[in-house]
Amino acid sequence: MMKKLLLPLCLFIASLGAFTCFAQETIRIATGEFPPYYSQKYKNYGPTPAIVVQAFAQVNIKVEFGFFPWNRSLELAKNNIWDATCCWFETPEWGADFYYSDAVRVREKIFFHLKSYPFDWQSFDDLKGLRIGATVKYSYGEAFDAANKAGKLLIEQAPSNEMNLKKLFVGRIDIFPIDRQMGYQLLADSFSPEKTQLITHHPKILFTDSVKLLVSKKHPKNQYFIDKFNQGLKMLKEKGEYEPFFIKGQ
Repeated sequence: MMKKLLLPLCLFIASLGAFTCFAQETIRIATGEFPPYYSQKYKNYGPTPAIVVQAFAQVNIKVEFGFFPWNRSLELAKNNIWDATCCWFETPEWGADFYYSDAVRVREKIFFHLKSYPFDWQSFDDLKGLRIGATVKYSYGEAFDAANKAGKLLIEQAPSNEMNLKKLFVGRIDIFPIDRQMGYQLLADSFSPEKTQLITHHPKILFTDSVKLLVSKKHPKNQYFIDKFNQGLKMLKEKGEYEPFFIKGQ
């Protein structure tokens, strides 16, 4: 009788062990609102989070996103309250606390200005004396930082891109650097069509860089998550399933 009871019990325990071995792991990623790339309102949270989800899916890791103000999402990941944060440009400041993944996607930043403001530039010398809006915690490239440090730029910081656009409309700043696609989406979402038509951009690219997944150097599985993501991203590209995530016309 005992043998009859032990056999099903052993099989049950063995099945639990097998389930544990194949159970899907989860990574929790802090992010923020950044239309048209990420938003809680979008299907699959937008194209950039969709890339991250599918890359991790290639290596059997499930992604859970949490949306927070951007500065807070950085702190949540830095202090291991969340496993990672996405997606950020690579800077010396953040490199001190985080490991970076391979590039999730590439973006360009250009200068927005009022159509009524005659603006042209070819070098940072051309920007001298202009009031330039900048958003706190945003990166505009090493060349921009160097020009600012050399005293060539007059920077006025604001807490958000939307606030900088408002300052642009009322003439408190002359130009504002922002991701092209994101800037026009923000105009469409936050301002009237009449106001949006007052804005244009200069075609010269200020800054091109890639955004990446960040995992804290204090996280016990930091290199593991970075390696797994890079592996999954590579697999996604090799299967031809990466490009479809890009926004048409970006």
